[in-house]
Amino acid sequence: MVTGADGPIGHRVVASLLLDPAVAEVVAVGRRLRDGAWAPITRVVDTRLVTARMVLDDPALALLVGAATTVMLLGPRGGLDIDGTGGAEVDIAGTRTLLGVLSTAPRLRSLLVLSSALVHGARRDNPVPLTEGARVRPNASIPAAMERASLERLCSDWAAERGIRCTLMRPSVVVGPDNGQWLARSPWSTAGLQVSDRTGPVQFLHIDDLVSAIELLRTNGPDGAINIAPDGWLTASQVSALKGPAPRVRLSRSLAVLVAGVGARLGLAPGDPSMLVASSAPWVVANDRLRALGWEPAFTNEEAYVDSDRGGLWARLTPRHRQELALGGAAFGAVVVLGTVVAVIRRRFRVDPRAPSS
Repeated sequence: MVTGADGPIGHRVVASLLLDPAVAEVVAVGRRLRDGAWAPITRVVDTRLVTARMVLDDPALALLVGAATTVMLLGPRGGLDIDGTGGAEVDIAGTRTLLGVLSTAPRLRSLLVLSSALVHGARRDNPVPLTEGARVRPNASIPAAMERASLERLCSDWAAERGIRCTLMRPSVVVGPDNGQWLARSPWSTAGLQVSDRTGPVQFLHIDDLVSAIELLRTNGPDGAINIAPDGWLTASQVSALKGPAPRVRLSRSLAVLVAGVGARLGLAPGDPSMLVASSAPWVVANDRLRALGWEPAFTNEEAYVDSDRGGLWARLTPRHRQELALGGAAFGAVVVLGTVVAVIRRRFRVDPRAPSS
């Protein structure tokens, strides 16, 4: 059974399962599944596929999961990203209900949960790289990290009570052609609004490498957490070099988050402002444990980033036009900052008209 089958990760995982002759049946669960989504595969292989358009707490799921031996929680998630690092929401309540239904599945042996390395928190004192033994201490200011930490506790406690293997998969920032638009608007692109004192490296995991890791962990995963990341990492300056010339506005972390929040409320800056916090400190992870199981990444950090960032309109502009837009972007950023400061000051010193005068 695969939840989040309507997302880029889940769709690829289901396609891989359909090609495995050892898999007798796949239950693909998603909110926006298309008819015939895996038709080219299901027409040529002898595998049964059951699709379900429902949420995790739908009672109808009980009729589909009774014979499940493996459950892979890959969603659902909302937001612009594909791995939980950009305002995605985890359905904790639905997952709790689903686990209650799975308690009656007698053949269930393993549970795989897609989490994120962000559960370690974006903190300046993080070791580089983090291992699976590092503390889980998500930033309270990053909802995506807090949600994934809650998901991990919920699933691991439930599995431990039943003697079921629970593999908590913690990828780094996942990128690919599917989320190039999100990457371009995210702080990891090193363009647009940035934290001025940003420190630490970043890892870009290609979605195809994530799927190959999930395939391996389905049959050979540990009971506990495991990191999924490419070899090594990139510094912010290296990412900037890959991105090329781009307009950038650098502010302190608190002011950058404030400006991003105002922009999001006004519809000028889509995305989650808390990702500025997530990108401001390191949380890169070691992949030694996964490599010891026989996994090898097909993409480097640089290759994964380039495959996701196509350059866009900026790459096609002349140097003069780039300079003009960069200056205009900086001026706009200054105006936004000034307007935000003025609004905060006015709100703080606003006088209640109903209050008696002295």
